[in-house]
Amino acid sequence: MRGVSRLGALGALVFLATACGEGRPDGWSEETHGKNAPPAYDIVFPSDKVQRIDIAIAPEDWQAMQDDMTSMLGAFGAGGGPGGGGPGGGGGGPPPELTEACKDKASGDACTATLNGTTFTSTCGQPPDGALLCIPPGGPGGGGPGGPGGPGGGGGVDLIPNTPVYVRSTVHFNGEAWWHVGVRFKGNSTLSGGWRSGVGKLPFRLNFDKFEQEHPEIEDQHFYGFSKLSLSSGSGDPSYLRDKVASDTFLAAGVPAAHTSFMAVYVDHGDGPEYFGLYTAAEDPQDSLVNTHFGDDEGALYEADGVGARWGTFDQASFQAQSGAAEAGWESIEAAIAALHADRSDAAAWRAGLEARLDVDGFLRWLAINTVMVNWDSYGSMPHNYYLYADPSEGNRLRWITWDHNLSMSSRQALSLTLSEVTADWPLIRYLMDEPVYRARYEQLAREAVEGPLAAATMKERMQAAHDLIAPWVVGENAERQGFTYTNPEQFESSFSGSTGLLYHAEQREAAVRTTFP
Repeated sequence: MRGVSRLGALGALVFLATACGEGRPDGWSEETHGKNAPPAYDIVFPSDKVQRIDIAIAPEDWQAMQDDMTSMLGAFGAGGGPGGGGPGGGGGGPPPELTEACKDKASGDACTATLNGTTFTSTCGQPPDGALLCIPPGGPGGGGPGGPGGPGGGGGVDLIPNTPVYVRSTVHFNGEAWWHVGVRFKGNSTLSGGWRSGVGKLPFRLNFDKFEQEHPEIEDQHFYGFSKLSLSSGSGDPSYLRDKVASDTFLAAGVPAAHTSFMAVYVDHGDGPEYFGLYTAAEDPQDSLVNTHFGDDEGALYEADGVGARWGTFDQASFQAQSGAAEAGWESIEAAIAALHADRSDAAAWRAGLEARLDVDGFLRWLAINTVMVNWDSYGSMPHNYYLYADPSEGNRLRWITWDHNLSMSSRQALSLTLSEVTADWPLIRYLMDEPVYRARYEQLAREAVEGPLAAATMKERMQAAHDLIAPWVVGENAERQGFTYTNPEQFESSFSGSTGLLYHAEQREAAVRTTFP
């Protein structure tokens, strides 16, 4: 048995409680659906259970999603081939152009490839449990090529040329229903790889008030206090643990990050609910996240992605506005980058100027955790996977928010603990590491990490609990099914407890810190 009761005919029509067009649907409550409800982290993002979520999509809308993807990438399963960039025979491969460009080459070698009509030069790299490929600008997920000090900028090559189309759906969870919820496929390399290789377990994004203008009865509809929900498929990580464990580790270390949980996703697009597999649900960077971490949500929120996200020079296009306040201007980011590049001959004055514009200690804490853990798909190697929040309670000083950790905890393409190889192409690391006060603080935070949230024993306990929790939904009683999985029983176990698995990685990282920073 699946262990979670089915919720009936998910595509049934929902009748309104009143004849008024703006009357709330029957079953609406402010606690579960209202915009002002406090975010229910314990319900949506528990650490001790796998919860079921059902998404019902009308057949014609599902077909519209398929047609949209076909127009961008060709027929489902027509390219990439099983195992191309994912875990062995499970599929999820990148476009063959990227792997072909690194044929007979080694990691770090130069490569040239053409993708979506754009030719770029980069380096060969290998995501966790993936095939060697020419990393496009933007990385495997879209933010910048190569390893430390590598060439290129970011955001220049997208594997998906357009944002996938939103359609309406009905969502059922925890005995409740949400109506006219916007649903679309999400991602870049994970979506492209899954589609091309014919793996139906594709990542989704849910937007609960996307269609409120057409359906005023759901105005400001939220999901237990959250307006959006991201559902990641686990492509490239046969353990299915990295995103969840890394996010929990950042949170335990006091680094602003999204809360996550495991969800068994069922989709009904006309033939009844189908198990699409185990997903990692993540809190979308939004009001709930910034309010939880910073005590307000009135400031400007930006998503970093592009050459300017290296902090070399200010580039407005590399910092996408994610809030109304952000759309009003980019002064806080421009000022922080200017402060970073100010005259450093008077170290104390330079530090004071930078700290007025950026939470430097918060960035150093993220940098220490990120480097000790090994999360190469991030600043220092890739100019993406972070957000910046201009905190109005601190004079719009920028706060660093980490995002997307599915390629973490792998020694491939890792930066050294000393960060000595990082060049001025990544000035937010290089300049801080060249300043003795900041370098000493970074080393202190790295030592504290392996005494606390990144201690091998703590990490192994966290990993073991998550592994045991999800096993029945991956390879056990409720196992993922053929065509909707990125792993198999052997890969699932070896990536966790094998000679180079996650448990071994936790031991090695603690030992490395103790040796490097005694």
